[in-house]
Amino acid sequence: MPHITTRDQQSLHVRVIGNGKPVLMLHGMGMHSGHWLPFVLPYLRHFRFYLPDLRGAGRSSHLRMNQSDIFQNHMEDVQDIIAHFALKDFLLAGYSLGGSTALHLQRETGFADVRRYLHIDQTPCVGNRDNWSFGLFGERQDEVFTALQQLRILLDDHAHVEQLADLPFAIRQQVTGILSDVFSRMLGRRAIGPLLKLSSRWPWLLSQLFSMTHVQDIRAYLASYVSGSHDYRDSLRDCAVPVTVMVGMRSPLYHPAGQMAIADYAPQCRVVALKKSGHVPLLDEPVRFTRELGRFLHGK
Repeated sequence: MPHITTRDQQSLHVRVIGNGKPVLMLHGMGMHSGHWLPFVLPYLRHFRFYLPDLRGAGRSSHLRMNQSDIFQNHMEDVQDIIAHFALKDFLLAGYSLGGSTALHLQRETGFADVRRYLHIDQTPCVGNRDNWSFGLFGERQDEVFTALQQLRILLDDHAHVEQLADLPFAIRQQVTGILSDVFSRMLGRRAIGPLLKLSSRWPWLLSQLFSMTHVQDIRAYLASYVSGSHDYRDSLRDCAVPVTVMVGMRSPLYHPAGQMAIADYAPQCRVVALKKSGHVPLLDEPVRFTRELGRFLHGK
């Protein structure tokens, strides 16, 4: 499991497994590269998977964001991965955060050297607009973004603190309260909210329940998402590679209509509707997800 050196001279972990055609897979927020393993194992004989731990995740958890736009930051790391392994004619998959990172790459490079792209439960436009109501959290975006903005103010006032666990208890309670509500919405499992809120009382538990605990990173994510400035619809019109869009039809984060609208922009697009899935089809429909991943890999 090698590490690559990024352009800012950091060591980024990349899990490499299998033999055959190259496949680069970008995980979502709260995940790490190991979460892909159960789903790629059936295909190791014919495909070689490159599974990075993005900055702040898994074995790259020590890497801090070095710029205000997290999608630009992750995209540059992906470019460094592609260059390090000399990937050519490869398949690309992006889930949620990884999906936005992949679309950022498409806008910047036109998907040079990408043969096919798999987009999993993510909208092509994060923020709502006059002509777009399918951004993050849909019709509730203003409500949720207001809460996230409150969280951003709290953390900006404590920018000198390194970890969530080091925040004053009262502030930690407010922060974990907001984060627990957002993460329970993301997973579509409201019952986990109370457990996440309890972590404010035991700092050691924070690192077990929250994948992202570094204050600087959280502030960078908040700035990028709350700005709502990332819109990849126009650049998708110039996408020259086939795109498969895998949609969680019960996704609480991104309305299915907004995800399927990618077909209105990408010239070559196939939509796969996962009727029983929320935002995490890997958990909601693991067998179907694995089968559809195989169809994408084999170009069916």
